[in-house]
Amino acid sequence: MLPLAEVVLLAGIQGLAEALPISRSGHDAVVRLWLDPGRSAAALESILHVATASALLVGARRHLVAAVSEGLRAVARPSLLRSSKGAHDAAVLVVAAAASLLSRALAAPFLELWTGAPIAVGFGLVWTGLIVATMSLAPAGRVEAPSLSLAALLGLVHGTGALPGGSDVGAALVIAMWMGTKADRALDLAFALTGITLLVSFVAGLGARPEVTEIGAPAIGFGLVTAFLGATVAIGLARSLLEKHALARLAFWVLPLGFATVSYGRSFGEASTREAPAPAAMAVMSMDDKPCNPLLPFTP
Repeated sequence: MLPLAEVVLLAGIQGLAEALPISRSGHDAVVRLWLDPGRSAAALESILHVATASALLVGARRHLVAAVSEGLRAVARPSLLRSSKGAHDAAVLVVAAAASLLSRALAAPFLELWTGAPIAVGFGLVWTGLIVATMSLAPAGRVEAPSLSLAALLGLVHGTGALPGGSDVGAALVIAMWMGTKADRALDLAFALTGITLLVSFVAGLGARPEVTEIGAPAIGFGLVTAFLGATVAIGLARSLLEKHALARLAFWVLPLGFATVSYGRSFGEASTREAPAPAAMAVMSMDDKPCNPLLPFTP
């Protein structure tokens, strides 16, 4: 069973790193390198998705409520997609979420091979840091939301946040800003899109983690509250940094962390190679029918 202190630490980091464009998967992997919480941490992470998703959706409520209400009206009156800003936002979210979830489902078998690998996580963090740094170069936003023709591209880029060391919020925020979306609207769009995909991941993972029973109900409760509060604090911090045009400075944290993780992965891999026992050699028969090792010089 995970100690309560570790549950709170993991939950707090997950909430903070999910809402900020600094990579939740990257920080989770780094923390696991130090704590080594075992398989229970992966089960806890899947449970905490519902808390962080709720915080993100609450954080994007200003535009999300209008999008939901107008989107439902647009089902009966498709003409609202052209005349209603809320209906357009709803359509963008639906298209982008579908593209993101589809890309994640297709990439899942390949990503499982690299999830948690320090070198892969490190390079992912470096990539995330570079993307976040380009935020300061994005043109001034002029539109409230991307066009429907760009919504699928938005979703595909958001799907890259599933890479080890990737950031869902960071990927969606940066590409939306480069599409000409106003910064505050792009942030709300990134929050809403990430919240939707996290909820889907949570529902899809229900019953697939038998290790959940090893964590304990009280620890799960503390974890959910901590993750929600952590994400809420991070949402406020992200808005404050965005208003000050300082959100791109988070790259100064993500990039060094990525390089350090890559260095750790390389050192750890070399150490493992040196310490690993030599593979057993296949026995073969020598010319005088005695077993010998083909990797060593033959001695009669």
